[in-house]
Amino acid sequence: MNHKTRKSNGQGHTYKVGNSWKTVITSQGRTVTATAKTQQESKRRAKEKIHQLPAANNGKVLGASKVTLGEYLLPWLDFQHKNAIASTTYRRYRGLAVRNIVPALGSMQLNKITKREIATLMSSMAANMIGARSQNQALALISKCMKSAVDSGLILANPAHGLAKSPEQKAQITPLNENQVLALLDKHKGTFMGARLHIAFCGLRQGEALGLQWNDFDFEEGTMQVHQQSQEVDGVRKFVKLKTESSVRTVILSDTAIEALKHHKAEIARMRLSAGTKWSDNDLVFPNREGSFQQPKLDYQRWQQALDSCGIPRRSLHNARHTAGTLLYANDVGIETVRRVLGHSSVGLTSRTYVHNAEKPLRRAAESMNNIYKKGGSAA
Repeated sequence: MNHKTRKSNGQGHTYKVGNSWKTVITSQGRTVTATAKTQQESKRRAKEKIHQLPAANNGKVLGASKVTLGEYLLPWLDFQHKNAIASTTYRRYRGLAVRNIVPALGSMQLNKITKREIATLMSSMAANMIGARSQNQALALISKCMKSAVDSGLILANPAHGLAKSPEQKAQITPLNENQVLALLDKHKGTFMGARLHIAFCGLRQGEALGLQWNDFDFEEGTMQVHQQSQEVDGVRKFVKLKTESSVRTVILSDTAIEALKHHKAEIARMRLSAGTKWSDNDLVFPNREGSFQQPKLDYQRWQQALDSCGIPRRSLHNARHTAGTLLYANDVGIETVRRVLGHSSVGLTSRTYVHNAEKPLRRAAESMNNIYKKGGSAA
């Protein structure tokens, strides 16, 4: 277990690395690190390095810094950047740092890393069949880290700035059609999955659905408040706020969804009685058998089993959200309303994602053209 301590500016933080201690100090925009067998010796060496640094003038570093990317990246990510990003993003970033970035560039001094070295890393990742999304995330992490180094006065320019991203292949959207949705809801009516399917087809993301609590519903008004999500943070699943203000929204429920949820609430009450003292009261709409957070993997498996039960080809759970957007647009719901239901940040995103998947508007457009041609034929 790593023991970490953080102090005020100029004092830095010290933590355990294997059998040694490492201290990282940032002072007047510059960072040094020192490793020793004891915590006290590590701090002493780091402070000594700070005093030996050349003076800075007008924001420019005089003299070459010997801080390497490996020495700077992980402490910066763990102690500074972690608090500015989602826990899932932090885990992805740290994995990329440990597996790809540090082994390739970690021994290089920050002020000697150029666009060429970073581009070579990207090419190496591609050659090792690492996907474009991971390549772009690694590039983003390096760029943010280098920007921090610029802000700290360790380097004068960000070498990652301006490097082109790898083209990403968009995941195929395969929404269900109306008949498939109706078949699923009919097949699972009155079961645990009945309410879960209704919520999925309301357009909620998986984390949003698994983070729903009963006090988020007003059955008399027929509304559902979406304002939080279930997310794993430092190995513990908990309630987390949604990323953006546009994701926080009120969803108006259909009568059939309300009926399914009321039946589901009675089923949860029976689960609670069955669990007895093992029950953890989190007020969750979709808990596990003991009232705690349901694992996303199990939720996903249940979705696939539901598809199998109706003979529907398997697809990702996120496609239920795409189904909601596509069906709403296909049935004449305005694009701005669709955006609000799904919690998108812009109409452009909603339009790009769903308009081209809706078949009904295209058929109506074709029928309109048919009518025009018929009029032309009559006139002739």
